[in-house]
Amino acid sequence: MTSILVKNAKLWMGGSFVEAYIVIEDGVIASISKSKPKGKYDEVIDAKHQPVIPGGIDIHAHVYDPEYTANEDWETGSLAALYGGITTLYDMPLRLYVDTRDMVRKKIEEASKHSYVNYGVIAGFFNESNYKRIPELAEEGVKGYKVFTARPYKPVETAYPYIFDRVANVNGVVIVHAEDDAFIEYGEYRFREQDDPVAYHQHRTPYAEVSAIIRLGLLASEVGVHIHIAHLSSRDGLEAVKYVREKGARITVEVTPHHLYFTYEDAASYKSYLKVAPTLKSREDVEALWRGLARGVINAFVSDNAPAPRELKEVGIWDAWGGIPNLEIMIPFLYTFGVRGLRISFERFVEVTSRNPARIMGIYPEKGEICVGCDADLVVINADKPRKYRASEHHHKVDWSPWEGLEFYGTPLHVLVNGEPMIIDGELVGKPGKGKYVGRKR
Repeated sequence: MTSILVKNAKLWMGGSFVEAYIVIEDGVIASISKSKPKGKYDEVIDAKHQPVIPGGIDIHAHVYDPEYTANEDWETGSLAALYGGITTLYDMPLRLYVDTRDMVRKKIEEASKHSYVNYGVIAGFFNESNYKRIPELAEEGVKGYKVFTARPYKPVETAYPYIFDRVANVNGVVIVHAEDDAFIEYGEYRFREQDDPVAYHQHRTPYAEVSAIIRLGLLASEVGVHIHIAHLSSRDGLEAVKYVREKGARITVEVTPHHLYFTYEDAASYKSYLKVAPTLKSREDVEALWRGLARGVINAFVSDNAPAPRELKEVGIWDAWGGIPNLEIMIPFLYTFGVRGLRISFERFVEVTSRNPARIMGIYPEKGEICVGCDADLVVINADKPRKYRASEHHHKVDWSPWEGLEFYGTPLHVLVNGEPMIIDGELVGKPGKGKYVGRKR
């Protein structure tokens, strides 16, 4: 039995921080106490009176597509996640369909060899031709099933009820990219001739999001399936979520760092490097999303990590790759601009980065919590000293970042994954292949 003592830990309990000692045995938390426990330990880790939180759980990250390994892969993506305070990530389909046992198993096999963190697989994209395979994917441990309401992965309209029904029958979650195609097509008709990054972001209005959320939210209520709205981007979208909840829909929502920080006006400076979908909105939308996060309307904080090499970004805005590297800024971003920025409480910070994502994916409380019997996925954050973000130092495969030069508090001091030290005093000590598949935990 391997035993570790984490001393001088600050744990958030009952609305305040408490100094504590955490004992870990064979990867599981064995005890939590205010007084120093007796006994000898294989290793003692000093948390240095800094906050200790459950490891972050990112349920929306594009990490491994076998045809796009120049963008990111399991080793680079999981290492960036580790330095971003993430100890479990779910790989979202990028371009290739993940709708067969073989593809799910291939992703799991690659992660088992190369991931520094725990991993799950989101399947997708579902349509009238492949939804009947959902039960066999559930047997592989898949919980989340991605569906689009827009090109290029949109199913025919009559397929949605059958997709939802199959997901409900396996107690899964339908993860929806919610932007209606008709609004997008009309926006392109209005703005496509303008080779202007700002115009690109303006071509997808909040109404595209509203329409999709209400339509599929009401259908989810009719079918009785859990629906999860990916990367919410607007104030109007937030109101649509409230509306369908009032109608009885079981709906959860996520938000990304870029939708909590940038606006479409920033695209004038960042150009195609800030191309994302859903598009960036106004400052009013950004502030509304922060309020939704603080008040519990938004349930989870995700990266939507989707970087690409410079040559795929440095082209015209309409043809450029959509997506940015986000994994390495996750916990520091939300701690800096959320907790220190007085936009959210520390309790909400923990809820949206770990507890709620674990609940959504059905792995709570083994993951997403600090408790006796829970897996020892722990992050000690440096709450006192900021660190300037440099793309030249980050661990993503690409050599650029829209977060260049920003100062972040809350960077990981120590990180443990399943009780195994991976980062100690800011330095990597663990090796790839140490993460575990979380699909079977359900």
